[in-house]
Amino acid sequence: MVDNKKSAWAKLWQQPKAKWMLGIPVGAFLAVAVGAIGFFGGQTVLHATSSDAFCMSCHSNHSLKDEVMASAHGNNKAGITVQCQQCHLPPDPVRYLVKKIIVSKDLYGYLTIDGFNTQEWLDENRKEQADLALDYLRSIDSDTCQSCHTNVYENQPESMKKMAKKMHAMNFKKLQTKPEKYKTCVDCHKGVAHPYPKK
Repeated sequence: MVDNKKSAWAKLWQQPKAKWMLGIPVGAFLAVAVGAIGFFGGQTVLHATSSDAFCMSCHSNHSLKDEVMASAHGNNKAGITVQCQQCHLPPDPVRYLVKKIIVSKDLYGYLTIDGFNTQEWLDENRKEQADLALDYLRSIDSDTCQSCHTNVYENQPESMKKMAKKMHAMNFKKLQTKPEKYKTCVDCHKGVAHPYPKK
């Protein structure tokens, strides 16, 4: 009886179909393992390349960090220091990934633009770079601003000045009634972390 079972198993194993069937669970396991490693590895790389330390590795000779620290975003009463990625990368995961892919070209610029990591280059190109950042923030309705400033339109804090409350309320109303006249955060609040150049 035992011999017949062995014989039946041997016959089954000799069929090409049985070998392929065994490949399905093995292949599924490998796909899940590779996917998990890719996902968690990708997340680790994304977050590591979003740190202030990583940003400053290309901007080490620029005044950008000092500018933030001298602003309300780096030296505020609440003791909060805003990180580069909080303003420059959107909170939405899909937009975040897209933006990370887009800005990866900046590494090429860092390696190829002569004098990029100098204050002179920053001063010379500040207006152009600031306008690119503002255009991007407008395109995402200043999501990065609103991810921290969550109550500028409703449930406004007592500490907000009356004029600011009124202006924000009027702007919120425009969003509903005259969207073409609606302003996003950076339309009124330029230069809150880095000085906006006049020329």
